[in-house]
Amino acid sequence: MKLKQTTLSFTSILNIDVIHLLFKIQHLKLLIAMPKNKNAYIRYRIIDACLRNKQKPFPSKDELIVACEVIGQVSLRTIEQDIYDMQYDEELGYFAPISFNRKQKGYSYTDSYYSINKFPLRENDLYALEFVLSLLKQFEGIGAVKQYSETLKKIEEIINIRSVFGEEQYENFIEVEQSLSAKGNEFLNDLMIAVKERRIVNIEYKRFGTDEFKTYEYKPYVLKEYRNRWYVTGKNVSAEKIVTFALERIHKLNLTDTYFKKDPDFKAKEYFKHSFGISVNNDFKPLKILLKFDADQAPFIKSQPWHESQKILVDNKKEFRIELTVMPSYELRSQILSYGATVEVLKPSNMREEISDILKQASKRYN
Repeated sequence: MKLKQTTLSFTSILNIDVIHLLFKIQHLKLLIAMPKNKNAYIRYRIIDACLRNKQKPFPSKDELIVACEVIGQVSLRTIEQDIYDMQYDEELGYFAPISFNRKQKGYSYTDSYYSINKFPLRENDLYALEFVLSLLKQFEGIGAVKQYSETLKKIEEIINIRSVFGEEQYENFIEVEQSLSAKGNEFLNDLMIAVKERRIVNIEYKRFGTDEFKTYEYKPYVLKEYRNRWYVTGKNVSAEKIVTFALERIHKLNLTDTYFKKDPDFKAKEYFKHSFGISVNNDFKPLKILLKFDADQAPFIKSQPWHESQKILVDNKKEFRIELTVMPSYELRSQILSYGATVEVLKPSNMREEISDILKQASKRYN
C-alpha cells in the first residue's frame, strides 16, 4: 500500500539543528517501527554510503557484501534484495535511482546528489515523531538533550497544530514568522552537502553597495541563520581568510568535486562566541558593553536575553542594567537604537559617543 505523503514547510520555521534532528528521528523511527528488521535498515544506510563514496565509486556486489558484514554475515541474495527494495519498495519510499555500470562493473546513483536521507516525511513518520518526541522530553534536563530544548519545542508546536487541525492546511489558521525574502535559500541544499562532505564551492557574489559580481573559491565550514536569513561562514581559498557570505547575495553557486580537509583551528562555537548577530571582525577584540534601561524593559530583556554573555548588574524599580561581552558591530548598534529613549550606553565611551551622534543626526531630521 502506497503511503500518503505530507508536505511541511520545515525550513521556514525550523533552524538547521531541527533538520539534523529530524534525520535522526527519522532513522530511529525506522528502527522501531519499520516492518523490515533492524539489520536491513542498517544495510540500507551502508549501501547508501558506499554508493555516495566519491573516493571509491562504483562498488560491486562483493564489495557491498564486505561492507555490510560489519553487522553480521550477508549473502549475495540479501544484497540483491536490498538493492531491489531501495529501488522499488513503496513502503520504504526511497525509490533510489540505482544503476549498474557495466564498464565499471559496479553500482552508482544516477543522481549524484541523491541520498536516502532526503526522502520526505510520511503520515506514519509524523506519528513516530510524536512518539520519539515524548521519549526525548523525558530527558530534557540531560546535557546532550538540553541543547535541543528549543528544537523540541518547535517540533512539538507543529505536532500540536496538526493534532488540532487534522488534515486541513494549518497555514489557513496559524501565522508563523517568515522572511519576506527567501532569496538565496535555493543554495541551502548544495551548501549543506558541501559543509557535510567538505567540498569546495565556487560562489559568484555581490556585496552591498556595489554592482560588481566577484567569484570566490570557497571552503564552507558552517551555516548560520540570523533573523530569518541564512549565512555561510568559511574560508576564501585565495585570501586564506575566514569570511561570511549572505545567501541572498549569492548569484551563482557551483558545488565542485574537490574536497578539503577540516581546519582543526576553526570551531564555530568559539568563532561566534563574542559576535552579536552574524558579524565577526577579527581585527576587534570583545568589549564589555554596559547598558542602562528603563525598569519596565526588564521583563522583556530577561525573557529574551540579548546575548549569552548577558549579566544583570542592577534590577530595581528605577533601572535595569546589564553587561555584555561582545564585539562592536552593525547589528549591536541597530539593536541598541531600536530601544530608542529607553536605553543608555554607559560604557565604552566611544560607543556611547557614537550612539549619541546617531541620535542627534536623527533628531535633526525632525527639526
